[in-house]
Amino acid sequence: MKENQIAFRKFGVMIDCSRNAVMNIAAFRRMVDILSSLGYNTIRMYTEDTYEVDGEPYFGYLRGRYSKSELKEMDAYAAKHGIELIPCIQTLAHLGAIFRYAEYEQIRDANDILLVGQERTYQLIEHIFSTISECFSSRNIHIGMDEAFMLGRGTYLDKNGLEEKASIMKKHLGRVLKIAAQYGFQCEIWGDMYIRAAYGDIYEHTKDESAKVSELVPENVKLCYWDYYHTEVSHYEAFIEKHRRLSNNISFAGGAWTWTGYCPNNRYSLRITEAAIRACLNKSVEDVYITMWGDHGGECSPFGVLPTLVAASEFAKGNFNKEKIRTRFLDKIGMEYDLFSKLEAPDEVYDKLEEEPDCSVPSTTMLFTDPLCGIFDIRVREGVAPEYYAKLSKILKTGEKNEEWGYLFTAIRALCDVMEIKFDLGLKTRNAYKANDRNTLRMLAKKDYTEVLRRLDIFYDAFEVCWLTEKKSFGFEVQDVRLGGLKQRIEHCKRTIEKFVSGQLSSIPELEEELLQPLGTKGEKIGFNDWGTLVTANVL
Repeated sequence: MKENQIAFRKFGVMIDCSRNAVMNIAAFRRMVDILSSLGYNTIRMYTEDTYEVDGEPYFGYLRGRYSKSELKEMDAYAAKHGIELIPCIQTLAHLGAIFRYAEYEQIRDANDILLVGQERTYQLIEHIFSTISECFSSRNIHIGMDEAFMLGRGTYLDKNGLEEKASIMKKHLGRVLKIAAQYGFQCEIWGDMYIRAAYGDIYEHTKDESAKVSELVPENVKLCYWDYYHTEVSHYEAFIEKHRRLSNNISFAGGAWTWTGYCPNNRYSLRITEAAIRACLNKSVEDVYITMWGDHGGECSPFGVLPTLVAASEFAKGNFNKEKIRTRFLDKIGMEYDLFSKLEAPDEVYDKLEEEPDCSVPSTTMLFTDPLCGIFDIRVREGVAPEYYAKLSKILKTGEKNEEWGYLFTAIRALCDVMEIKFDLGLKTRNAYKANDRNTLRMLAKKDYTEVLRRLDIFYDAFEVCWLTEKKSFGFEVQDVRLGGLKQRIEHCKRTIEKFVSGQLSSIPELEEELLQPLGTKGEKIGFNDWGTLVTANVL
């Protein structure tokens, strides 16, 4: 390997444009410019239903789907910069958004899974490939096929009786590959369904039927080993070999953590990425990429993990020197590495053990934790967060001066300003109520609740700028519902406290109930990025 040359034949990223957040063209161009300068040569665009499909008007309807002309423009721009734009679609599961329409409900097996064997299913897939073939110059395509855990257990079961998932997968994949071949595509799939069939689980294997399952994996399909969780080189090496027992044609997908709320997580991403790339170098994997998922709403900026993406490009050249990576970051991104990395600092509010993988998200968790029904309040250490976030806000303010990246710092600083008050607010309220300290409750309602509402407005405005700078406007209505609902709930809690201290209410029932460990879990961490579960114990 030559110095400063990427060791992998294909080295890229995957951009998630399916979780209510579709990257706009300007941001895509900026991402291409950065990645090409770092030596990346592929981008996989993950689009479940967020792209136009001929003959399917409800596919991606009102979801910010890319038009055919946009896809062609993006493909041409990427190619001009030496990057292969690879379509990454779903042809089995992860299609829950389309099943709200009657047209597609007829081809639903269970949950978010297409009905295997139904001709309308293959008509849809035919339309997808026909459209994709027109918009992308690459003839490589990722067709999903992952996490279809209920495959054959819904409508398929009613129609055909009980059948092994591996058998159903084989039939369906055969049909899809036949359609793909008509348009000249070489297909890649996620490997987890075959891994489960062969070994019993994704990572904790309880059996070994790899010889049997390998016969079900088509030779002309690339099997992707995905892993976003481990910090040991030996783990990745072992699992590369386990995938190779199923197929000689494999790729690897790691993860830059953009899927746990508003903030990126480079501290964990860097550890897993270094280990994974070392293993891929050792095991001569030729196709490697880094995913940037947007689970639960796509709030995090994909540019927030630039420290990981810059480092990954250096790792892929055999450079693991942290100081050289910092210098490279300043040269390519135009900002000090350590300052840029502060975008993740809102989630480092509590001390942690260095050797423990750190993927908690206390900032997003405590932003949405209810002031009266605080699911995570039992784990709050009163008095730590206010001082921490006040200091962090001042540091982040220096980043706002950067012409290109200042908008990211404005949004995250505004989040810190909210969290300076909101983080402890539920616990303070509960403690004062338990002590029957009406004076403290009165002051909390007058000052803290009022001030957090004001700061929420500032955060909303800053986050809106951040969103529209990088993403299409579609999907922001979800943020309106979430942040607007949060504001309304805080106003309601404020009024409830005021009524109690004035004697209009004899009690606050929510504060009478003793808090249990959040969601029945154990430990001390504060982190859960699922808005619907986090904001209430009731059903949304």
